[in-house]
Amino acid sequence: MRKVFLFFFGLSLFTVNAQSTVFEGKIMDNATKESIPFANIIALQTAQGVISNEDGVFKFYIPKNVTTIEISSLGYQSKKFEVAKIDSTFTTVFLEIDEIALEEVIVTNKPVATILSGIISHSKTVLDKSVKLETYYREFVKINNKYSKFADGLIDFYLQPKKKDKLEAKLIVNQSRAYQLIGADEIDKKGKADLEEMDSFFDIQKAANGFFSYDYIEKSILSEKNEPNYDFELRSKKDQYGNAIEVIYIIPKPNVEEVLLEGKITYDPVNRIVLDIDIKMSEKHKKNVEITNMLLFKYAFYDIQIKQSYKYVNGKYIPSYKKTLLDVYIKFGGQMNDRLMSISDLMVTNFDDTITVIPDKNTAFKERSLYPNGMNYKENFWETNNAMPLSENEERILKTLKNN
Repeated sequence: MRKVFLFFFGLSLFTVNAQSTVFEGKIMDNATKESIPFANIIALQTAQGVISNEDGVFKFYIPKNVTTIEISSLGYQSKKFEVAKIDSTFTTVFLEIDEIALEEVIVTNKPVATILSGIISHSKTVLDKSVKLETYYREFVKINNKYSKFADGLIDFYLQPKKKDKLEAKLIVNQSRAYQLIGADEIDKKGKADLEEMDSFFDIQKAANGFFSYDYIEKSILSEKNEPNYDFELRSKKDQYGNAIEVIYIIPKPNVEEVLLEGKITYDPVNRIVLDIDIKMSEKHKKNVEITNMLLFKYAFYDIQIKQSYKYVNGKYIPSYKKTLLDVYIKFGGQMNDRLMSISDLMVTNFDDTITVIPDKNTAFKERSLYPNGMNYKENFWETNNAMPLSENEERILKTLKNN
């Protein structure tokens, strides 16, 4: 079953010691009292940091010799905290809306799609591809609207450039865990295939490569074939430091009877680098989803969501966070007739562009997913290291899986 699954999709931390200062809390909008998701919590003068989860909750094990922590989010005034004054108490951090960050429409003689293409092209050249990324990775798998698996881990990605803008990654999985959330008899499968063996849509070997590639934008939005299906709007605003940033809104044309994407891309117009990508399948165009017939099977994508962010720290352009959701229907004879969803988060906790030693093939992790690695940890790494806390809903899901 796993080989069949791979065939389908072949087609288409930083570890800290107990003495570290722990800074944890929830980030909220001071005016609305709503949580602020995906905010940056960074140790100044370093490349180390974490991201708040969907509920605005974060937990950061502060590196030694760091004196100041900064919390920031686009559209809000940033806040700084002296490490010496941080205690172990759960802290609610209120951020003020940055009034000067209000957007203004920019009128330009240059097509906005051309501007976007140039920003993406330049971003790819600026990103250092010979790096070690220390990360926290996690993933949920859902089959026919029921959660079936969960895995997470602390993974080091050693990346090296190859020919034709390709990357090669060697992985070291420091610690990981994996749960079979429900048993095979609880999966409401429509075909004969043993879906319990199905791990993931995503190849963890390529999980970090997405930071360095924008294929889904260049092919699905900016290609000669697809660009006419979209309108583009350029706006400007100020970031939390008062610097100018620009936002390109990708707006699918309502009269196009195809599945289209929508969203926005925020970038630094001075350094010409992408800062944030928020793309998803257009809600109004989901009605146009059609099943595609291949030689041996049929499939349809019912949802796609991609959030990708970067930070510019001490003159370095660094990957920060990537979230991906894929919701796919597959029909394969009498074996499969099922709806499958995978949701993954990859958070970069540290960045090293001075690496000289790359893991050899005998020590590197070779599996396509974390699930074969099972429960392989020496501590509760999701609590004692820089990991993105689960949201309240995710905690409920995991608790249900554990009970099963």
